[in-house]
Amino acid sequence: MKRWRIAIMTLCLLCMVGAAVLTSDAATTFGASTIVGVDQAQRTITFQTRDGQTWTLPVADPNLLKKELVAKGDQVSIEIDLSERITKITKLSEHPRPAPTQSLDDDIRP
Repeated sequence: MKRWRIAIMTLCLLCMVGAAVLTSDAATTFGASTIVGVDQAQRTITFQTRDGQTWTLPVADPNLLKKELVAKGDQVSIEIDLSERITKITKLSEHPRPAPTQSLDDDIRP
């Protein structure tokens, strides 16, 4: 009876450890970063974090540079993997201008 309990507990523990390893693809996300440079030949992107740190990291997939079309000055969120390679780039949308509001004087007609 004790052997079965130990075997079941061991199996559960192994499943939990395996699931944790499989779900941790992104090691770090740098939100609100600014692109400083893109080097197509080296397949690297240089960006500055909101804390002022500058990083130059390779992209995990060379097609990422073609798909994302990032340029110097773009505000982005960057995800890197455990090998410090960029796995995802998301452009942060520019805030649209608010619609002009109508003043009360516009509604009053003499």
